[in-house]
Amino acid sequence: MTDLDERIISTLRKHAEGQVDISRLTSGAVARGRARRMRRRAAVGGTALGVVTVLGLGVAGGGGLPVRVPWTGAKPADQAATPAAAPGVPGALTRPDLVGKDPGLLHFGVDPAHARYLSWRSAAGLESAQLDLGGAAPVSFSLARSAAVAEEVHLEGDRYVPQPADPPYDGQLNRFSLDVADSDPIWVLRWQPVPGLFARLRTVAPTDAALQAARSALRLDVAHRCSAPMRLAAMPAGAWSAGCEVTVANLPAALDVSLVVNGSGFRSMEVRLRSPHSIVGDRPEPNATAAGRPVYVDPQGETMELLDIPKAQVTAGWGRPNEGFTEEDAATVLGGVQVAEHLDRPTTW
Repeated sequence: MTDLDERIISTLRKHAEGQVDISRLTSGAVARGRARRMRRRAAVGGTALGVVTVLGLGVAGGGGLPVRVPWTGAKPADQAATPAAAPGVPGALTRPDLVGKDPGLLHFGVDPAHARYLSWRSAAGLESAQLDLGGAAPVSFSLARSAAVAEEVHLEGDRYVPQPADPPYDGQLNRFSLDVADSDPIWVLRWQPVPGLFARLRTVAPTDAALQAARSALRLDVAHRCSAPMRLAAMPAGAWSAGCEVTVANLPAALDVSLVVNGSGFRSMEVRLRSPHSIVGDRPEPNATAAGRPVYVDPQGETMELLDIPKAQVTAGWGRPNEGFTEEDAATVLGGVQVAEHLDRPTTW
């Protein structure tokens, strides 16, 4: 059992009543935790849920375009990064069976006139994004082929935020009141655009306006690439790309990218790019090479940094919560890493 397993079990038992299916919940949390390293920088929420009130506001749950909802919030920031279009790839409405199967693709999009991407992600059967609609808090969107994957397990710091057991994806809007003075409620909208496809929106705000506007801005009839300014051109034997997450909330000032490599026997490695390099400290002296490129291997092992990318820090981590790969495997991956010349220009990625 890993330290992440123990944290999840501890927090679940602290907040849960009765028996908890630990193995089911932790397996999903660990798989997705490997893709993100618990870095929910744009995540919404922060404390355990209190009294739940179901408002029962009907929303169209079919496959057509969403109904326009009036929205009086501020427009999202002008500086925007958008994942590149994937011509010829069907959107989620046409091929719901493809959602979450390819970490290089997103089978949805958003109207750039009404929403700005803060991040996008495709991993572990889930496609998701954090969206800015001009409000104080972002709106999170999840799309999957099962309700369990779309729900995820929410961990905020060391606290487990309980989710309804098997919540219905029936187009009803849910309002969750927090047991914190003067805090805004959590709003969650779940629906099935077409049979076998589960979509969820979530935000924290005084009203549901931003959430409704986000649903109106969604486009499930298009597809995009999980665009990233980093490519992995070399893989260890028996390994494959398993996850892509790009955080552009602070672009062009800062950028955070995570690419996950998996292998048989539950092996996992995270290759991460953070820019600018100055935000993560001084560059160490090389103490090894990867395909002739200078790298620094942490004395504790399980982390290797590529040193020939001047504007960014690029690392490979094969220690907890990632397991199974070796220093040699990390050298193979980092030796083949390709980074875009203009990290602040998503159109060049």
